[in-house]
Amino acid sequence: MIEFKQKYLSFGVIVLAFIGMIMVSGCVQQIAENPKTQTNDTQMKQINETDINASPVNSRLTKWIKENGIRIGGVSSSTIIKDNEYWMYFTGNGIELVVSSDGLNFANRENVIKNGPVGSEQEMVTNPAVFKLMDGRYRMIYEGSKWAEDEMGGRYQTNRKIYSAVSADGKKWTKEEGVRFWDFGDGKPGEIFTSVPDVIRLPDNKLRLYYTRGATSATAISSDEGLTWTKEINLKLRKVAIDLDMVLLDDGTYKLFFTTFADEFGFGEQWVVSASSADGINFEIDEGRIIEPGTSGGLVTDPDVIKIDNGYRMYYGEFKKGEHESNIMSAFSSG
Repeated sequence: MIEFKQKYLSFGVIVLAFIGMIMVSGCVQQIAENPKTQTNDTQMKQINETDINASPVNSRLTKWIKENGIRIGGVSSSTIIKDNEYWMYFTGNGIELVVSSDGLNFANRENVIKNGPVGSEQEMVTNPAVFKLMDGRYRMIYEGSKWAEDEMGGRYQTNRKIYSAVSADGKKWTKEEGVRFWDFGDGKPGEIFTSVPDVIRLPDNKLRLYYTRGATSATAISSDEGLTWTKEINLKLRKVAIDLDMVLLDDGTYKLFFTTFADEFGFGEQWVVSASSADGINFEIDEGRIIEPGTSGGLVTDPDVIKIDNGYRMYYGEFKKGEHESNIMSAFSSG
């Protein structure tokens, strides 16, 4: 989820939702430790956008049933199945982990990646994406950012970049040196905005990163298990398309879930929709809203979809109208 107050209009509604929640709790070939390889705005505009009508609509995973209850207080989860248990990493007080035997009841909450020192590039760590490496270890890609203050005294995140940590067991994590990747956002000129990462492994064992760059999203590719990334393409989905989560289906097609708004400036209702693709790059939007708020005026954010024995489960964040703290909820689809 995109957190905190932005200096451009498109995220006004997100500001209200997230001020307080986290208080408690390039267009480029980007080389890991050298952000100067970022290209300029002119080069960025030369990268082709995706064709929104290039893939046939796939009716799979378009019908979801909400499951009763709250999974955990927090937002922006990344869930894996490990040792026949659900391991959910999410944004809370830094990045936290909870474990469940049934995917519904989570316990043993613990912090696994701490926020950095005040003023550091990782002053705030959020939005984890966890995946298994070819050697059996785990890598977490996550967002690190700094706090800044606007002319009205409001606080917002700035210098949003992607960092990483590695783990042998999924519990004890070691931050890795350097910046994994960063991109310019699509908001105010020159803003570094690389947020809410999601990673999938492709059939050729390369990794693809989906990430948000303001109001829209983009992709990057890695051939070295996520240490360095090359900007791939800007995705054309909707005028606001954020918080992406990708699923590679067993038939070789792709299903993308993301958050959008009724209004192109990021105001009004917010819900989860899906899109279908044959290649993971060119999409056609599926009809209908996948997940809507449970209460009038609420917000849903950050879909996180995993395959389970009898179908698929989606975890997502939800804010009730007027509340600043999010709960992670869930829904089920038979596929």
